[in-house]
Amino acid sequence: MKLRSRITIGTLGFLLISLTLCCTLMIYVSKKNMLNSTTSYTKTELEKLVANFYTNKSDIESTVEELTAETKLKYYFFKQTQYSDSDTEYVLQCGDEIIYNDSGLDAPTILGLNEDKSNIEMQGETKSDIVHTEGADYYICGVDININDRIYQVCIVRDITELYRQIYRMIALCVGIGIVISLAAAVSMIVFLKKLLRPLEQLKDEADAISQGQYQRQIDVKGKDELASLSHSFNTMAKAVESHIAEVEETSEARNRLIHALSHEMRTPVTAICGYAYSLRNMKLTDAQKQEALKFMDIEAKRLGSLSGKLTALVGLTADKIELKDIELEELKKHLEMIWQGRDDIFLTVENGSIRGDKDMLVMLITNLCDNAKKAGATRIEVNITGNGISVKDNGRGISKEDMKHIFEIFYQGDASRNQEGFGLGLALCQRIAELHHSKLCVESSLQEGSIFSLQFSYNSLMT
Repeated sequence: MKLRSRITIGTLGFLLISLTLCCTLMIYVSKKNMLNSTTSYTKTELEKLVANFYTNKSDIESTVEELTAETKLKYYFFKQTQYSDSDTEYVLQCGDEIIYNDSGLDAPTILGLNEDKSNIEMQGETKSDIVHTEGADYYICGVDININDRIYQVCIVRDITELYRQIYRMIALCVGIGIVISLAAAVSMIVFLKKLLRPLEQLKDEADAISQGQYQRQIDVKGKDELASLSHSFNTMAKAVESHIAEVEETSEARNRLIHALSHEMRTPVTAICGYAYSLRNMKLTDAQKQEALKFMDIEAKRLGSLSGKLTALVGLTADKIELKDIELEELKKHLEMIWQGRDDIFLTVENGSIRGDKDMLVMLITNLCDNAKKAGATRIEVNITGNGISVKDNGRGISKEDMKHIFEIFYQGDASRNQEGFGLGLALCQRIAELHHSKLCVESSLQEGSIFSLQFSYNSLMT
């Protein structure tokens, strides 16, 4: 069952229960008030009637003759009842003798008035009951009175059929209103929930689309409620998934390029070593030819060793492998001058102060940039080190716009450098060192004018 259906059924169930309880309580209170009003009125009438008898009791009892006394009794009874409404009927009898009864009901017997004639204490106690008979409803109340040592039963019967009909109409009205309200609520809730839960259906559709590879899908939900927030979070997740998939695809493509380039770079020295080894083993060579073969084998073997070393350095450069600490620029200057002793193409400028970084990694970055400049035909290399960053400027052949897009890729070598010694790992290694120093290696270059490589140190984490 769908969420919308469950919410609709559950809410309607609670609504019906609430309506039923409210209607039941309302009908109960209304019925109780209406019956209390009727019974109070009827009992008041009975009290007036009995009070009239007792007020005139001395006059009735003073009559010696029994017939005359009973006539007086009837007189006072009719005098009190002549102004009653049409729904009120009266009963006066003595035991089985009916003196007056216009109700058609044996009210004293129904109420059980003075069933034990010898029990004087029961006399004067008002009794009442509601009777349903022959399609009509009656409220009966009565009492025993003692006049001339005779027990009379005085009862009032009030027709309350219309009152019950009103109650039944009220019940029917409540049921009808409840049904109408329930139907209206059901239709309203279906429409409202369909609109309210539409973002969830969109989420389902977009999730299905994303599962099929359509990562660019987005949900446009307006508002500031929880569903809008969920939709925004879903869009963020979709973008993150798309970005992650793009990174994975890019990494996979880079890995394929790496494997292809690595196999290409290793093929030349391995082929050379195998060729010279075959010649030494199977061909008759002069001593000079043997020495020349061994020399080339040694060169190619060192070339493979250099390739392995740079790959190891590049792969092994992680944040936990370096230690950033304060480095005096003067100390860094002396270290570089010692490395470049005898070179007249490098011009080093170092400011006073210090930087925060890994000395060996920074030396590797600077020397790689200088070596790269030399391979590009530079005759003048200017190295500038300040507390804010490092820059290396050369007057080499420069880098084309096409090559600029790939210079930091592993094993990439521009056309102009294919005839130079190297593997295309130097700049990738420099970029990784810059990243570990919370910076980025930037380059500006123009063909036949030279290049400028620079990185800026972060003030908060690197400068002192």
